[in-house]
Amino acid sequence: MIITKLERIENGKGKIKVYIEGEYCFILYQKDLNNFRIEENTDITETQYEDIYINTVLRRAKQKALAILKYMDRTEQELITKLKQYGCTETLINDVLEYINKYHYIDDYRYAANYIRFRKNSKSKRQISMELSQKGIAKEDIEQAFADEYDEEDTAIKTAIAKKCRNLDILTYEEKQKIAASLYRKGFKMDLIQKYLKHNL
Repeated sequence: MIITKLERIENGKGKIKVYIEGEYCFILYQKDLNNFRIEENTDITETQYEDIYINTVLRRAKQKALAILKYMDRTEQELITKLKQYGCTETLINDVLEYINKYHYIDDYRYAANYIRFRKNSKSKRQISMELSQKGIAKEDIEQAFADEYDEEDTAIKTAIAKKCRNLDILTYEEKQKIAASLYRKGFKMDLIQKYLKHNL
């Protein structure tokens, strides 16, 4: 295998993209190039490649993934996005995910359940569901998390209304219409909105 290109990343703190046979493979630092004696237009054996990939590239990618997950729970899709930004190839990301999933460092159902638990008293079910979908969580995990964590929307809609007005009796018909429209856009059902706006719409 021929190392066809070494591309220094601008403002990449010494990171260098390594291309083999014209294909981007991974990122190394200058000290790595020196240690492994890597130069453009030189041969690299499969044994050397595997050693670099497993003991340097994959090891660092695993450490990066753990650092990403250390202070905040993430969905699998969010972790994939972060690893892509770090410069990981699809193959490398898959190898990292295999390791991460093996030890249950990420769990989309767990993420969805926690997300619902902390937002169910202030957001509608539809809004939460949409936000979880945007985070790449599978429909099955979202539905199971709702079944386990979500009750009725009464508390959420009362909280949402209270944020807009403490005393509904002083509102005009037009003001109540605006609140109702806002709540409806956030995913609350109209019959529930009317119930807590005292049927005065």
